[in-house]
Amino acid sequence: MGSKTVLEEMQDSFKNPVKKVEKVEESNASLTGGLIVLSIVLLVFGVAIAAKRVADWGAEHQIVKQSVVAQSFKAQLPYRIEKIEPTVIVSPLVEKIDQEDFTPVEQKIIDKWGYRDGIMAIAIFDCGESGLDQYAVSYTGDLGIAQINWAVWGDAVKAMDRTSADLLTDVDFNLDVAYIVWDRGDGEEGNERGTWEAWVGYQNDGYLRCLR
Repeated sequence: MGSKTVLEEMQDSFKNPVKKVEKVEESNASLTGGLIVLSIVLLVFGVAIAAKRVADWGAEHQIVKQSVVAQSFKAQLPYRIEKIEPTVIVSPLVEKIDQEDFTPVEQKIIDKWGYRDGIMAIAIFDCGESGLDQYAVSYTGDLGIAQINWAVWGDAVKAMDRTSADLLTDVDFNLDVAYIVWDRGDGEEGNERGTWEAWVGYQNDGYLRCLR
């Protein structure tokens, strides 16, 4: 009863090889799929690098039309390739720095912060904040040349026995408060190493328009 017939033994002998063949085929299919995906990734990466190099080259060179006959009477192509020289755009502030030709307000800022930080302050207050308008008032309650925010610094101003009007009418006082804001920016007051993080014109890079 327990013994197998010859036919059953032959059937059993064919079962395992079939399973092995199926596993090999599945493994080959997975490997082929992986190679295809890898090939696509490498192709896309290669195309991106080539496109960048072509774009970089094109940004630095230009095609110039020329006569097909040079002055030396030698034949030449109707076009030649020349390298493009970068155009340097100098802002009015940079020209002022070179000439040291500052307005009275700008000079006050230089005197308050020193030359290096003063140039940054002028750029922020001019191109990023008030346009150096001492009577400027923003919709968020920022006042004067340095756009002192009244909601944040109003109590400090009152502690000095001054008012919001003083931030508009007194340029020196407005800059004094701005210096306090700047000086406290790094968490330590009196070390003359402040930050400009409190000014939106610095955060959004608006001041860069005055430095280009």
